[in-house]
Amino acid sequence: MKTNKLHNIKTTGFKIPKDYFASLEDTILNEAKLQEIITEPGYKVPNNYFDSLEEKIINATQSQKQDIKVIKLITWRKASYVAAVAASLILTINIFFNNNKNITIESIETTSIENYIIDEDIETSEFASLFTNEDLIDVRLIHDGYTSETLENYVFDNLEIEDIITK
Repeated sequence: MKTNKLHNIKTTGFKIPKDYFASLEDTILNEAKLQEIITEPGYKVPNNYFDSLEEKIINATQSQKQDIKVIKLITWRKASYVAAVAASLILTINIFFNNNKNITIESIETTSIENYIIDEDIETSEFASLFTNEDLIDVRLIHDGYTSETLENYVFDNLEIEDIITK
């Protein structure tokens, strides 16, 4: 970028047409003579023109307001149809192309299965019908070494008699 310093500028920056000052006096005198010859301006306004001008402007603007028709390019109805079509296309694409996952019992978390059993209030008989006798033979109960005395102490300390009766 070129930088111009004020002390480096050699020209003033103003240009005058050639022989401007030589013909300046003649131009000014001709303009003065023309003003003496022409006494009336070249424009004439009809009488009482400005008295009715305001009414004409108001009438013209009011008639323009009535003639204007607004054409809506996009209506909400059309937009809702387009949105519904787009949503259905996205849904069908997701259904057909994201169907690669096979869910097995091993892929589900144990806590999710436990919560489902608790929340759905599955009866004991329904739960037992899912197992065969051979499955039940293989079940081993976890024994943590609780004695009957510790269980009795727990029941006496933590449970009320009303809770035992109602359950």
